[in-house]
Amino acid sequence: MNLLDIRKHFRSLSGRYDLVDDDVSGTVDFLINEGCKYLDRLTEHQKTWGSHFVSLATNAFSVSIPYCRAIKEVWISSTTERWQLEKMDLQDLILGYLSSQPSSGSPLYYSPVITRKIPEDVDLTAFSSYMQYLDTRVNLDHDHNGIVVLPPANMTLLIEVRGFFYSKELVDDLDVNYWTTVHPLTLIKSALRELEVFNQNQSKIKIWDDALAVEIDQINKDLVSEIISEVDSMEGKADAEID
Repeated sequence: MNLLDIRKHFRSLSGRYDLVDDDVSGTVDFLINEGCKYLDRLTEHQKTWGSHFVSLATNAFSVSIPYCRAIKEVWISSTTERWQLEKMDLQDLILGYLSSQPSSGSPLYYSPVITRKIPEDVDLTAFSSYMQYLDTRVNLDHDHNGIVVLPPANMTLLIEVRGFFYSKELVDDLDVNYWTTVHPLTLIKSALRELEVFNQNQSKIKIWDDALAVEIDQINKDLVSEIISEVDSMEGKADAEID
């Protein structure tokens, strides 16, 4: 299914034709996308993990990452090799690297960085000469996280950030994501739950929570089953060899 299909089923199942009229279609789209986020936060399945690829220029050491829920791993590739970066606390990186203006080399470490400035609309142009280290990525949009990698790259490299990412936002009629394609009914249930949240109908919210809990449990079990299948097989072979 695509977004248009989900809208139509939402209208039929909820009876809220007023939310799908041309003038207010944004309301149901909002509920559907919030339903996606709700499911994203409750599940870990084959599409929860994602990789964000970005080029890191020579002497650069900061990367922004869109729609990332949690950064899990950072890998770097050159034209000849590939290696994983070690995570460090930001303060340790600041004390060990940023405070000493390190020379460029092969990046070995990374850390998530602070991405907000307070107040958020403050102009920091006057302080630009004091912010040369960029351990705080205060220019990022709200939908981006950031990391710093050190030492700064001595050549152009490819960074792969692995982690949990939100599903693609549904905007146009033909848009699809994991939930619309694989579990469309689960998404519709989640969107209907979001509607009852705004209606402040606690009894119906509980009904939807109970209905979703069964499906979410099954979705999560699929990934667990996939993860442990070869492990069980290999352990069995190892035990047989020992005997």
